[in-house]
Amino acid sequence: MSGNSKRIISVIRMVLSMAALTGCVTHAADDSSVAQASAALTATRWELVNWSGHEIPHGDNGEPVILTFQGGEQASVSGRAWCNRFSAPYVLRDNERLTIGHAAATRMACVGQAMEFESAFLDKLQALERFRIRGDTLELLAVDGEVMRLQARSK
Repeated sequence: MSGNSKRIISVIRMVLSMAALTGCVTHAADDSSVAQASAALTATRWELVNWSGHEIPHGDNGEPVILTFQGGEQASVSGRAWCNRFSAPYVLRDNERLTIGHAAATRMACVGQAMEFESAFLDKLQALERFRIRGDTLELLAVDGEVMRLQARSK
């Protein structure tokens, strides 16, 4: 499959994920607790600093694994998964409930275990069910009990 075909498939997956997640949205967007949670998530960039059982890598140029949430009607999370950039739709519900859809990502060739790490990271994002913000720390909790910890960084 050519590079363009892979990109088209990634874009189609992202659009389908966004459509599926949009169907899950309730009127909770009017709920002040969801609005507060959204404001807290989108106020900063988040750097992955701990994920049990995984060594947190940095890209060749020293860039960390970063998540940036954008709110609004078509909420999305984007950032670096190590050496590749990604974007995925997300939905907040009930203050601490977080669902992230399929991520579209660039497909640069990465050295060493980067591809394995990125694949596991992007898969885990889709397996999240809840989040917590405590001070400048964001905890992402997956359905299997794994926790990713991220630190706030300026935008």
